[in-house]
Amino acid sequence: MPKFRPDKTIQQRAGVGTPGGVISNAAFKDDGIDYSISSPGSEDTINQFKIASFENGVDEANLPTDLIKFRINVIDSVNPDKNDVIVFRAFLDDLSDDFTAGYNSYKYNGRAEKFYTYNEFDRSLSFKFKIAAQTRSEMKPIYQKLNYLVAQTAPEYSENGRMRAKYNRLTIGDWCNEIPGFFENIGLAWNKNYPWEIALHDDSFDKDANQLPHVLDVSCKFKPIHDFAPENRKDLPYILPERGAFSTQQWHKDS
Repeated sequence: MPKFRPDKTIQQRAGVGTPGGVISNAAFKDDGIDYSISSPGSEDTINQFKIASFENGVDEANLPTDLIKFRINVIDSVNPDKNDVIVFRAFLDDLSDDFTAGYNSYKYNGRAEKFYTYNEFDRSLSFKFKIAAQTRSEMKPIYQKLNYLVAQTAPEYSENGRMRAKYNRLTIGDWCNEIPGFFENIGLAWNKNYPWEIALHDDSFDKDANQLPHVLDVSCKFKPIHDFAPENRKDLPYILPERGAFSTQQWHKDS
């Protein structure tokens, strides 16, 4: 039986925090409480992690660790090596990955059944997750990331004013390992069981707060555009990791 290691608890490995912890003394100011000052150990490190920018590809060593990797890369249209990375805590509710084959049908006289020729391949991926602020200082970075996420459904414009789509890479564990594509739909939903930040103190206490839900349901529909040409082969990484993965993790290449 593996030996218990107190230095490998979920708080230390994944930074989930301990909500309800004591507020740091440094947060108490003459005019109120400065909620931007974190209380060591109480905050969720991923919720507090801001949008990260990388100039030469994504350096995972500079990203927080979760039990399941969950992030969206926003690719620069001019320089694909430049990435903004949005990391959410993997409070996943649903994951659906649909692969579809399209066929042309033909009907010949004297034959009861149709004939078919292959026409197209399509894949559509949808997932749902929650954002949940466990301390007040997590509200701002969570909503900054959520605001940037929904922006992925809007176009960007080139220097000459030409509209163009935004390109992303999605990571959900090793099921989706930086899969390229774009977001077709992103939905945000609140229900009455989710509390709000009401920000009803006087200005000295709530001058940096917004009235927003602590918890939201987020639903996404993502259209993959693969790095490879889809083909009926066992050595292609449809649902297995390849990009940035160790060779021992590339099971599709293991005979």
